[in-house]
Amino acid sequence: MRPEEKFFAKINSARTNIFAVTLLCAAVFIAYANSFFGAFQFDDFKVIVNNPRVHSWYAWWQDLQQGIRPLLKFTYTADWTTGLGAAGFHLTNVLIHLCNTWLVWLLTRHFAANHHALRAMPALPLLVALLFAVHPVHTEAVTYICGRSGALMTLFYFAGMLFYIAGKAQHNKLYLHLLTPLCMLLALWVKETAVTFPAALLLWEIYSGGSLKSALRMQWSSWLLLLASAIFFLLHDGYLAQMEISAGFNSLQGNLATQTQAFSYLLRQWLFPLWLNIDPDLRVLHDFTGLWLQLVLLVFCIILIIFNFSGRPWLSFALAWALLQLFPLYLFLPRIDIANDRQLYLASWPLALALLAELAIRVPPKLFRPGVALLLLILAGLTVMRNQEYQSEISLWEATAQYSPEKARVQNNLGYAYMLEDRPVEAHRAFATALQLDPNYYKAHYNLQRLSEEAAGTDELQMRRRKN
Repeated sequence: MRPEEKFFAKINSARTNIFAVTLLCAAVFIAYANSFFGAFQFDDFKVIVNNPRVHSWYAWWQDLQQGIRPLLKFTYTADWTTGLGAAGFHLTNVLIHLCNTWLVWLLTRHFAANHHALRAMPALPLLVALLFAVHPVHTEAVTYICGRSGALMTLFYFAGMLFYIAGKAQHNKLYLHLLTPLCMLLALWVKETAVTFPAALLLWEIYSGGSLKSALRMQWSSWLLLLASAIFFLLHDGYLAQMEISAGFNSLQGNLATQTQAFSYLLRQWLFPLWLNIDPDLRVLHDFTGLWLQLVLLVFCIILIIFNFSGRPWLSFALAWALLQLFPLYLFLPRIDIANDRQLYLASWPLALALLAELAIRVPPKLFRPGVALLLLILAGLTVMRNQEYQSEISLWEATAQYSPEKARVQNNLGYAYMLEDRPVEAHRAFATALQLDPNYYKAHYNLQRLSEEAAGTDELQMRRRKN
């Protein structure tokens, strides 16, 4: 029996699997139980609440020809037509997260089976999945309803990888050349960043000991789909318009500097999830001025990837995976919002693997088990606390204003939340702050004028009542 077969025999008993699945379900629902009471937030109104294209099946069908992300909109339409409101959307998001947690468990088992040092840690896959389940940085992909795009794309992304792994092990062309690219296609119908999927397969093959020649023989169908998708995006008016806006946003040097900043920020968010922020105040950069610390971090990560390829492949793989998901695509098609926590949803799974593997190697077992248990409890507690901030627009934007106090959009959104709750004094203060930060921010001008008109109307109504 090969070493990887012995590893699976050790961890693949029915009792072990039932225990693992039960524990993962419990972890997800305990961490996200209070998310069901969350409100629609931020872009939810533009994408869902005020978007008639996801309010009926007829409208969804009509949007297919010119719209983008059809599968994502399919799920929004399904949730909207149930009539359950925000709670129905939250239920779907939590179920997607639960499925992804299970897929992370399976992927980690396969990765561990390929590496001798990890095969000595039968509990590692379950611990990695638990960390993925409760890490608070994922709340933006789970509790924030619009964050579904990243989580649902990740589901098909991970499923495609597992079909590829099974197809390779079983020499099954159906898995390799039909089901694997089909999952990639479904992921692309949710979010375009799934174009990294073939490169992720290649990365997996490199860290599994495969050759480039054998990888391309098993992956050609996924690369062919990537080429076809690129042509489709260029010919589709909706996608092309988005890409043209993005491509003209900055120079290549500026994109490199901006993404270096974003990569550093996102790594910090994963390692120290104490400043979770739905609208971080990161500026578009045009050169590397004042960015030496972030550059050192980026170079250090690349050095770790190279020099740990053989000795600590889990660490090398984790950083290479994170770089693949967070860096190259945005050099050419940068995001208008520089970085968001939800980008880490796809990127973070191998980081959890690397962290726990290193702890298991370096920390004595008597300290490792209670230490990891304490870490998981702390992360779950932070997740519950973050979910609580999504309960209302005011609570979310008050929390955001603490970490982005000098961003005009944050102050405007906070003011708008106050205005909706009939708190004009706080609303006026927030709008005024937004205009101090950016005098040309037209939304704050409009909202302040609207607030003044409503106040004048209220005063006039009170005067009429007094006369009567």
